[in-house]
Amino acid sequence: MTRWRLTKSMVAASVVCALTGSTAWAQQATPAEELEALKRMMKDVISQNEELQRRIRELEAAMAKQEQATKDAAREAAKEAAKALTQEAPKEPVKAAATAPATEPAKAKKGPLDKIQLGGAIEVEAGKRRDFAGVRTSDFTLTTAEFDFEADIVTWGKAELSLQWISCPTPCATPDTDKITVNEALITLAKPEKFPLYLKAGRGIVPFGISTGTTVAAKLEETLTITGPLTVDVFESKEDYVLLGAKAYGFRAGAYVFNGSTNQVGGGGKRLEHYGLTAGYAVQTDTLSFDAGVDLIDSVFDSDGLTTAFPELQNPGRRGYVSGVAAHARLGLWGFSLVAEYDAAYHKEAQFERDDRIFRIRPQAWQIEAGYMTEMFGIRPFGAFNYSETAGLLGTFPKRRILGTVGSYLSDNIRVAAEYANDQDYTKRQLGTGRDADLYTLRLTYEW
Repeated sequence: MTRWRLTKSMVAASVVCALTGSTAWAQQATPAEELEALKRMMKDVISQNEELQRRIRELEAAMAKQEQATKDAAREAAKEAAKALTQEAPKEPVKAAATAPATEPAKAKKGPLDKIQLGGAIEVEAGKRRDFAGVRTSDFTLTTAEFDFEADIVTWGKAELSLQWISCPTPCATPDTDKITVNEALITLAKPEKFPLYLKAGRGIVPFGISTGTTVAAKLEETLTITGPLTVDVFESKEDYVLLGAKAYGFRAGAYVFNGSTNQVGGGGKRLEHYGLTAGYAVQTDTLSFDAGVDLIDSVFDSDGLTTAFPELQNPGRRGYVSGVAAHARLGLWGFSLVAEYDAAYHKEAQFERDDRIFRIRPQAWQIEAGYMTEMFGIRPFGAFNYSETAGLLGTFPKRRILGTVGSYLSDNIRVAAEYANDQDYTKRQLGTGRDADLYTLRLTYEW
């Protein structure tokens, strides 16, 4: 468009000049001579216009070539700048990226420490008590010293190991009698995102009842009270076992076999014949948590508490084992928690002889607990009330237990709590004392 305007202007200028010249000349020439002169002038103008157009085309081609050269130069400059940024500026990151592939496999071969989680707990407490005999005592003790390992070396399996310090009985003759024991050692093979089945084997608490006692609204595995309910004292069973289970859509089920202390064979022989079944359902959200389950075990007298209380029933002989059933429900909502549990021998009574007398017992225990936890000023205060009771245990355990606990999580790792516990013994007719006992406890816990 610019060239066309320039051409028109030049043609117009040429015509104007020609006409101006022709007017001056026409005053002196004849018409024929004037016509010939005009023709020659028009030819000259047309020739000049063609020359101008040629020069304009040459100028435009030169300008276009220069513009392209400028663009090419700018593109090359940008490439050089980018190359300089990638090769010269981040020298250290490039070096780290180059050495990372060689470093990480070497670390994995030596031992993937980044896949081993360490944890533990230390608890100290001051207590004042009065037992069933009326004897009053008070002390300050280290009650728990535990060290935990969890290894997730592969995506489809993990290992858990818990070592626990156990103090010598009171009074302690010498500190050298303290010892470290294996509290839990389990291998779990599972890949829940691919397959619902899993296998768990090792030493731990078998799924019968609520082994940890109680719950916090958002975390079913935690306990608010310091002292455990009587259901835990009587029926908790720590065994060497192997369990095959399945989990899907909140439902769970499993079957296991374990090495129990009861032995039907007698005479020093032993067979792997104890088993248990478990099933339940659980759901957890930001505000609601719910868990319910039913468990079966073929021998309730394999529990830690009943094994110690009734050694006469460790070899039942032809009488066979006494089976047990447990049912529980736990609910947490808006900081409130509610727990209910019932454990019992259900198949038959157990018969044994003690002090030349024949006894028949059917162990039972149940508990109910209500608790509340909130958050204020950066801490989490809580309170809980627990009531538990037993039946058919001939004074070997308390008849009932009442727990009242208040405390606070000062952080996620540190907790302080105070508790009052009252135990009521069986009557003298039921081989108890008929008295009660009190325990005041102040405990400080640090977990990591």
